[in-house]
Amino acid sequence: MSRKRDRKAAKAVKRSGGRAAANNNAGFVRSLAVRSVKSSRLRNVFVILTIVLSVSLLSVMALFYSGIETATKRQVAVMQHIIYSGLTEDQLGEMAQDDRTSYVIGLKSGQSVQIDGNMVQPSAYTAPLKEDGAQITTIEPSVGEIPDELDEVMLSDAYLNRIGSTAKPGDTVSFTWLDGTTETYVLSGLYHTEEHMSVYGVYFSEEYAREGSQLKDVPWQAAVCFHGADELTQSEFQEMAYSFGDEYGLARENMNINNYFLDVLPGNSLKMQQTFVIIGVGIALLFIGVLVIYSVFYLSVVGRIRQFGQLRTIGMTKRQIRKMVRMEGLILSAAGIPIGLVIGGAVGYALRPDGWSWINTAVIAAAVAAANVVMVLISVQKPAKTASSISPVEAAKYSGYDGEKAGKTKKLARKITPGNLAFMSHSRNRKRSALTMLSMGIGGILFMLAAVYVTSANLEDYARQGELGYGEFLINYSYNLQQTAEHGQTDLQIAHPLGDDLLQQIQDIDGVKKLHVIESLETGWESEGFGDDYTNVQPFSRERTEPLLNADGMEGEFDYDDMVAQDGIICLSSAYWEEVYGWAPELGDKITLRWYDGEAMQERTFTVMGTMSKVLDQEAGDTYADFLLPEDTLKEMTEGINLREAVVVETDMEKMEQIDAALSGIVKQEPYLSCHTLEEQMLQVQSQFTLLFSIMVGLSAFIIGFALINLVNTLITNILTRDHEFAMLQSVGMTRKQLTNMLRTEGILMAAGNIAITLIGGTAAGYAMILILRHFEADYMNFVFPVWFFLGYAVFIVLVPVLITECMVRRFQKRTLVERLREQ
Repeated sequence: MSRKRDRKAAKAVKRSGGRAAANNNAGFVRSLAVRSVKSSRLRNVFVILTIVLSVSLLSVMALFYSGIETATKRQVAVMQHIIYSGLTEDQLGEMAQDDRTSYVIGLKSGQSVQIDGNMVQPSAYTAPLKEDGAQITTIEPSVGEIPDELDEVMLSDAYLNRIGSTAKPGDTVSFTWLDGTTETYVLSGLYHTEEHMSVYGVYFSEEYAREGSQLKDVPWQAAVCFHGADELTQSEFQEMAYSFGDEYGLARENMNINNYFLDVLPGNSLKMQQTFVIIGVGIALLFIGVLVIYSVFYLSVVGRIRQFGQLRTIGMTKRQIRKMVRMEGLILSAAGIPIGLVIGGAVGYALRPDGWSWINTAVIAAAVAAANVVMVLISVQKPAKTASSISPVEAAKYSGYDGEKAGKTKKLARKITPGNLAFMSHSRNRKRSALTMLSMGIGGILFMLAAVYVTSANLEDYARQGELGYGEFLINYSYNLQQTAEHGQTDLQIAHPLGDDLLQQIQDIDGVKKLHVIESLETGWESEGFGDDYTNVQPFSRERTEPLLNADGMEGEFDYDDMVAQDGIICLSSAYWEEVYGWAPELGDKITLRWYDGEAMQERTFTVMGTMSKVLDQEAGDTYADFLLPEDTLKEMTEGINLREAVVVETDMEKMEQIDAALSGIVKQEPYLSCHTLEEQMLQVQSQFTLLFSIMVGLSAFIIGFALINLVNTLITNILTRDHEFAMLQSVGMTRKQLTNMLRTEGILMAAGNIAITLIGGTAAGYAMILILRHFEADYMNFVFPVWFFLGYAVFIVLVPVLITECMVRRFQKRTLVERLREQ
């Protein structure tokens, strides 16, 4: 019976063509991979941690960027596409009847007024005049109701906090407007805004917009949405929106396209650049992950050389060994990717809850998971090839020693000290050490990039953009008085000149270093059918002509005397004009200026002899006007009017409080003046950078995690695989202290290599990043070496091997020397 069963089994195998054996082999490889994963717990921890870090970081970046886009689209969905100004009520009605519009609402905004240092602006809006499939979110009260009666008003809660008021709906509030009238209103509700707003809106009812003293004579504005606008490109929408306004006889400056809506339309080159940056950063992070996982698997393979040799001895093929190692990587990916996706999703939601989308999250999760699987497969490719190339004979002889370089003379005698032994171990495992330091160094470089960005973004420089770039206090004419004067600023310059006595009074304040006087003439202008009733012209001296000619972005050849003789003018910020007016001045164009000379309005035509597309730097003299004229020309035009419009006070920063008090006293005595401080400006810009700094620091923590995983893995693996070697050394007299010193030195050598790469590469990369940002006019970015970030990183990286060495030595010292010597 036994022979009969054997014959049947043989026939069955023959008929199957050996398929059963092949299936058993496939299961055997899978089984070996699973067993290897179960037995290599330490390696698993490091690989899974790396995968979790990579997946979570990529997910957070992608979800944050996607969240911004999604939140913007959601905001834009309830925002106007464009605002048309200077309308009559009849034109407002006609726009509502136009088939091209899907939503129209009327708005009015009156003259702003400065009250106790806060700017407020009377405003009102109508009920929607048209709602055809679109809707705009208007100001909604957080407490109370929208104004409905002529004497009702709605205020910002932040404004009431600023003025220290506890008013609530039903209370009365009063405002003194630019025309000098004081009116009292009933507070119908409060709406929420952020603190430190530049202008706080005071919202009235629709009835007040038509009959109220501050708004009845103000032209209407229309917030408009168009049918099918979201299907257009940026250029197509702009052409359509401007053509629509042209049909109603509106000038280009009365058409204000919503840039938020424009940005979500196709054709945004800046958005494409941002996308490429995100993709580039993601690829860089994947590359770091490849290096770390490669390093972990490489060390794992090196530690199992003899095992692979034994597998080859019993008939396992090279292909099967490669498959086994790859399968190990995929098993670990299956464990790490879900954890990383959950962490990344949670952090992404916390950063931008208003931009959360399940569809986007699913797509991003799939893309990130696929990218990390590819990353793992690439990482294990080389170790798998190394494992499969080991022959049984080589495996039996393998010692982990790389050998001396060709041509290098070996020393016959060496001084045996813990330090020398550490250097010997470091040099004989050159590939392992170089790989670890490289992967750690790249992580360190990225950390330095983040640190340089954080330390180099000078909030004070950002706040100093403008006149405050020269000092800490800006004293100029009262905004309210400029708005109510018949000829604006010029009337104040004539009636209340910033004379020498006032300047001397300011200069005599203890702590005042220097006064920077700004001169300008308020004018209207017109050219090629475009123009404005208000702009500023500033003078430039003969000495300043050459710096202007050499300024970056300046076009044109001009001479001071020629400009005076030929009525030449320089136009600044031409790129801005292109955006506002759809036109920019060119060399040779004629520009007509209109100004008040103290007796009558004057008019004169000038020839454009220079155009400037960028902001002037300090060497050319920062200028905050639209036009420059030779000072001789401007003096002749104004017939001796004192053109001082503002004084910037440069001070000793240590005496800011005393100077602030003294300047406040002077300004109170001169009601036509107002004072703005750098401190106020700093409060406004500080909140803008808080989120960005948090993101950069968080990114740095992730990057340090990559470097830390690699370092810890290398140190622990290095110690565990050399337990027998250490036992041999201790058997011939090495003490525990000497062993600890040797291992500690090995770890510090590795950390030192990382620190050197981080210092040199990170500093160079950070400096290059700042140069690039400054090229794009981020002048508030000034390279500052992140001393404390770097020192903290260096101390941390050095401290890790010290602690790990101590823990690992204590671990294997718990076993007797004889037990460790018997192990292979």
